[in-house]
Amino acid sequence: MKPDNQNEISLLPWKLYLTITIESLLTFYIATFCVAMFFTHHGTHWIIPAIILGILYVFVIFACSKRVFQSLPLPALMIIIPLAPLMAIIIVVSLIPVLQNF
Repeated sequence: MKPDNQNEISLLPWKLYLTITIESLLTFYIATFCVAMFFTHHGTHWIIPAIILGILYVFVIFACSKRVFQSLPLPALMIIIPLAPLMAIIIVVSLIPVLQNF
């Protein structure tokens, strides 16, 4: 029989998975907020900054998804994949009241 150290090892991965998920959602939320803020308050010369911001937004999405896919096991990915579009819609809809106040 193994000591309590085995129990600590088996409980540790959920903290890593939770941290990765929260960091990815916060990063996506902040990136979406920046894009929405820019497009609701752009000035006269906005084409080039919009292209740069769009490239950075796509980079953030790919970096977050790469980190999630590399870190989470297959059963967790099978749960997250159908829920990801729903979470993205919830994030965008939750930004509407925030952007109306600015």
